[in-house]
Amino acid sequence: MRIDLAGRAVLITGAASGIGLACARAFLAEGARVGLVDRNTPPVLDGDVFAVRADVTDEPDLADGVAAVARHFGGLDVVVGCAGISGPVGRPLAETSADEVAAVLAVNVTGQILVVKHALPWLAKDPSVVLLGSDSAFTAAPGMVPYCASKGAVVALTRALAVELPGVRVNCVCPSVVDTPMARGDLGSILDAPGFPVQAADDVARQVLFLASPASRPINGQAVLADFGMSARSAFPA
Repeated sequence: MRIDLAGRAVLITGAASGIGLACARAFLAEGARVGLVDRNTPPVLDGDVFAVRADVTDEPDLADGVAAVARHFGGLDVVVGCAGISGPVGRPLAETSADEVAAVLAVNVTGQILVVKHALPWLAKDPSVVLLGSDSAFTAAPGMVPYCASKGAVVALTRALAVELPGVRVNCVCPSVVDTPMARGDLGSILDAPGFPVQAADDVARQVLFLASPASRPINGQAVLADFGMSARSAFPA
């Protein structure tokens, strides 16, 4: 299947590691021009790459970073919002502070809003926005209230942006557990347990590529849940 991403200008937040880095490599492999935005310095990649350091929670800083990438490429065709944090994992809400909740929402929700806001003036014809959600928008585990709330907001944000921005396709991918440095830090060796369904960051990158490409032209305002069918299973004992 042709996805026709060669030459397209792509901006990716959270591009220094994990899913964002996997997306950067995947777009470059398709011949895209890729702008890497992260508060940390991204690794050196082969291809047409332009990297800037910017924090998605700092609006002026992020606005400058988006503008720098857009000016370098002469506009933007694709925006991918990968910046995210897990926040406190395994801790009851009663033991979670307001500041910890706010920190998760600032990156996972407000950061997504701001990158789209500041990319809008630079978007070329038929642009695509892909945001990173999570299966935690639809299912929950104890001790993850701030994270689940933030990813539910990303799904609602996706729909709202698709309605508000005619001519701009906005979708989000909602993967289950992905083997990234962040997940390793939160979950440790459980990711290696036999039978535990874990995706690779490259799996998610392929989902992003499809939604970013003209091949998915009719898809807009959707949350693509990729969880090995776990959420489809009934609790019925059979």
